[in-house]
Amino acid sequence: MTGLERDYRRLLLAYPRAYRRARGDEIVTTLLEAVPPGRARPPVGDVWDLVRGGLRQRFAPPHGRGYALVALLCAAAVAYLALGAAIRLTTASENSKDSLFLASAALLPHDAPLVGDQERMLTTFGGPTEVELTFATRSQSLDDLAVLVRDRAVAEGWAVDPIDAHRFTLERDGRTLVVTVAGGVPAEPELGASFHTRYPWPAALLPVGIVAVLLGALAGWLAGAWTLRRFRSRTPAGQLLIALTGASGLLLVGAVAVSTAAELDVSGPTLFTGTLPEGMGLAALALTLLLAAVLPPADAAAPPRPPTDLVRVGVRAVTAAHLAFGAAIATVLVSFTVRMVATGADRVAMLSGAHDPKDVLPLPLYAAVMVFSYAGVVLSPLLLFVSMPLLGIGRRRVSPLAWRVLLAAAISAVVLPALLLTPYGGDAALWFRD
Repeated sequence: MTGLERDYRRLLLAYPRAYRRARGDEIVTTLLEAVPPGRARPPVGDVWDLVRGGLRQRFAPPHGRGYALVALLCAAAVAYLALGAAIRLTTASENSKDSLFLASAALLPHDAPLVGDQERMLTTFGGPTEVELTFATRSQSLDDLAVLVRDRAVAEGWAVDPIDAHRFTLERDGRTLVVTVAGGVPAEPELGASFHTRYPWPAALLPVGIVAVLLGALAGWLAGAWTLRRFRSRTPAGQLLIALTGASGLLLVGAVAVSTAAELDVSGPTLFTGTLPEGMGLAALALTLLLAAVLPPADAAAPPRPPTDLVRVGVRAVTAAHLAFGAAIATVLVSFTVRMVATGADRVAMLSGAHDPKDVLPLPLYAAVMVFSYAGVVLSPLLLFVSMPLLGIGRRRVSPLAWRVLLAAAISAVVLPALLLTPYGGDAALWFRD
C-alpha cells in the first residue's frame, strides 16, 4: 500500500463503517486512477469531497420523512438534556440549599415545629427550587396562614403581590418567591406552605447554554441517525425492541420538558417534574443506543422469504406494544394493592413515604416498570388509532387467537390508563413514583 492510498483510506474514516465496507475499495481505486503520476498527497479538492461526503453519510438518517422526524426529536431531546446540565453547572454554586430553606422558613411562625424538604429540578432556568414546609395547624385556617406568611414577608422587606387562591408572589434582590399555602393530608392536622423560588439567570448561562444546546443537538442528531441506520438492518423483533425503548425515552424527556415549561409559568403541579422521570428518559435513550449496537442484524445470506403480510406483522407488533404498556400499568396497580393489603395500611399511610415501592420490586424491574408505565399512559391510547383498524382488517387474515389477543390488548389500552385517573389509581401512581 502506497502512502497516497494510505492517506485516502484514512480520509475514508469520515464515512460510516458499513459504507466503507461496501464502497471503500471502489472509491479509493477511482481516486488513485484520477491522481496525476508522482502525486504524494491527496489534492485538497479530494480531501474536501471525502470529508464532506463522509459527514453527510454519518449525519443523514435513512431516507424518509419519518426517519428525519425521529432524528430531529433525538436532537431536540439531547439538546434539552445538555441545556439542563449547563443550567445545573452554572447555577449550582449561586444558590445554597440551606440559605433557601432558612429564607423560606423565616416567613412562617417562629414557634411552629417545622418539617421541610427541598427539591431542585434538574433542567429549569435558575430553579425552580421548591421547598416544602409543614407545621401543626393549631387553630389557623388556610386564609389565616396565607395572611400571616404575607405579613411576615412584608416585614422581611419583600415586595408582595395580592393573595389569589392562597397563592402570592414575593420579590426581593432579583429573587422571585412563589408561595402556595395548602392543607396537609386528611389524616394529619397540618397545614403546609410550598415555596417555588426563581433566581435571575447567571451571566455565564447564556453563552454556556447556547454552546450546550448546539453541541447537544449535534450529538443527538448524530446518535439518532446512527441508531436509525442500524435499526433498519435489525430483525423485526430487534426493531420492535429498539422502537419501544426509544419511544419511551423520547416521551419521558419530552413530557419533562413540557412540565418544566408549565412549572416555570407557575401553572400548578405537573405530573412529570423532577429528576426521576428525566433520568429514566435518559437511561432509556442510552439503552436504545446499546440495543442498536448489540442486537444482531438480519441474516443477509438467508434465502429469500415469501412476501411479508404487513397486517400480520402489524397485529403482532401492536399487540406486543399494548401488552408491554398494559403489563407495566397493571404492575403499578397490583404492587400498590399487594403492599397495602400485606401491611394493613390505608391509602393515606401508603403515601406517607413509609412504604417504598422498591421494597416490592427489585430496582431493575422497578425502573423498567416506571419507564413503560409512564410511556404507556400516553402511547398506549394513541396506539388505538393503529390497533382499531387492524382489528377490522385482520379479522380474516390472522388466527382467531391472535385477533382475540389484540382485542383484549386494545381494551386494556383504554381501561388501564383510565384506572390511573381514578382516586385509587392516582394514589397508586403517586406511590409508585416514590
